[in-house]
Amino acid sequence: MAPILVRHGLSLPDPETPSESWPLDPAGRADIAALAVRLPSMPIVCSHMRRAMETAEFFGVPTIDPRLAEVTRPFVADAEESFAVYFSGQAVDGWERQSDAIARIEASLADHGDAIYVTHETVLSLFMASRCPALDAHSFWAHLRNPDAWSIRQTEAVRLGRE
Repeated sequence: MAPILVRHGLSLPDPETPSESWPLDPAGRADIAALAVRLPSMPIVCSHMRRAMETAEFFGVPTIDPRLAEVTRPFVADAEESFAVYFSGQAVDGWERQSDAIARIEASLADHGDAIYVTHETVLSLFMASRCPALDAHSFWAHLRNPDAWSIRQTEAVRLGRE
């Protein structure tokens, strides 16, 4: 087996609430349940952010690892330009360095081994692009689903569990 990286299910963002506390949207729970039955039984590791923990519970009892948290950045309602700059590798004021975010994910995978990792779209996109040279992080990010499951075969990103 290889590690499986899962983007959390659809959440309910609220700029008045810290992003760590955003819950899942009840409308997206069926999508998570459908994905859960299509993935293998493996240990579950997830970020400490509420939407990731709630997603992970569909797969089993998770181990919490804060290193799987989303990239730290200020909340911006329309951040498309900032994301494009960030995914190009440039520094964006107030955003976590890309290399630091990738290193967090790598350290978590090294510590936990083959497992299902429930994480977040920006950090997942950075990590996948770091392992799959042909992958464009911004395009990958723009096409992620809620939820979405990925694995890496050699240097290729492979979507899992969806028909």
